[in-house]
Amino acid sequence: MRGLLKGILVLAALGAAATVAWRLFGRPERHALSGEARELEVEEVIGETRLRTAASYLDEGNVYFNVGQYELAIERYTRALEETPGIPAAHFNRASAHTRLGQLDDALADYDATIELTPLDADALNNRGMLRLYRSEPAEALADFEGALALTPEDPTVIVNRGLAQLETEAHEDALASFEEAATLAPEDASAHYGAAQAAAGLGKRTDALRHLQDALERQPALAAEAAGDTKLALLDGDEEFMKLLRQAGEE
Repeated sequence: MRGLLKGILVLAALGAAATVAWRLFGRPERHALSGEARELEVEEVIGETRLRTAASYLDEGNVYFNVGQYELAIERYTRALEETPGIPAAHFNRASAHTRLGQLDDALADYDATIELTPLDADALNNRGMLRLYRSEPAEALADFEGALALTPEDPTVIVNRGLAQLETEAHEDALASFEEAATLAPEDASAHYGAAQAAAGLGKRTDALRHLQDALERQPALAAEAAGDTKLALLDGDEEFMKLLRQAGEE
């Protein structure tokens, strides 16, 4: 997936794996106005006033987004859409900015618009899936992740996200398969190993859960704090080996 960043939202309702796997927001410049659209937005000068174009508003919005001024970014993306309705880039980027501000309903509406305009946008499908997962709509989220994977079948980020949706529907076997696939594709991805530990624990597979958790903690020791209170790892509560893993991670 192109230039994805780890998100800043804490998805406590989804557990620790969701927190580390919330990797969806592409930098806005990954969606630039196409050359064809720019040609249609030729600058005109009337007197001393230069007419603003959709392209210029989109570019300004990207600058504001990248310095964390999300409200200003939204305002510029909105102006771009007022100048030229139906620009997928403006909807996608505005969705990202809305999400950074916690305006999830508005973000979802913009991702809907992006996908309606560009149905083959895997990034938008993945991002909408994570928003739906946060909104406790795992079946709808799973459909979005499957759609994204039809376009990018070996993307470990989306495969992890699919596993999260499968966990929320208690499809633990499917979730374990997803997380293990992601771990094979991206061995250093702690979230893939952690999710596999959760899925294995849900299946009552103590040894597998401990093995996957060890792999996760070796890559990201800070996950020990999450694991200690993770209800999806309830199988390991009081387990001597589990406590040993947590102590070792805390010492690193």
